[in-house]
Amino acid sequence: MVNRRPSPNLIAARKWEIKRRYERHAKVGKRSRGMAAIRVSELMRWLDDAYGAGVELEPCERSETLIRIFAHHFMSLQDGPRRLSAWYHRYCPWLALRDQEYFISEATYCPLKWSADKLAWKLRLTDAKRTELKITTIGAIDCNRDQRAERRKQVKAERERQRRAAKRASRVPTI
Repeated sequence: MVNRRPSPNLIAARKWEIKRRYERHAKVGKRSRGMAAIRVSELMRWLDDAYGAGVELEPCERSETLIRIFAHHFMSLQDGPRRLSAWYHRYCPWLALRDQEYFISEATYCPLKWSADKLAWKLRLTDAKRTELKITTIGAIDCNRDQRAERRKQVKAERERQRRAAKRASRVPTI
């Protein structure tokens, strides 16, 4: 019996299928949602807590800062302009169409990305409020990055200590 070499077209088709399968898995990674989607949901949680669920923002400079932050975050999501337009309609219907288009084009052509701590300063988010709202992708104004890392390390060490103690207690001594 002779094993024949597959045709070049068959090899190319198999390579294409493997590449497609790997690319699909690489997009998802370990998270079920992208980082931008998580940040947007946390921003919405903060906004609902700070101003009230579904409450219209006041037309002022602070609102403009919030609109810019939300615009840049929404535009990093899939179908960003549609989602942002719906957000405008709900939270700032007073915003003129010209200004809405300006924010959308600014976020599209010159996107801004904020670090966790810088965004915390813009939102004035405290550590207590961050913990209460279970926000993980935005920092806090009264607890910097290093302090949060140290706290996570201590919590992890305590959890590990408890796990080991429970494991020791579950062992039955053999006599």
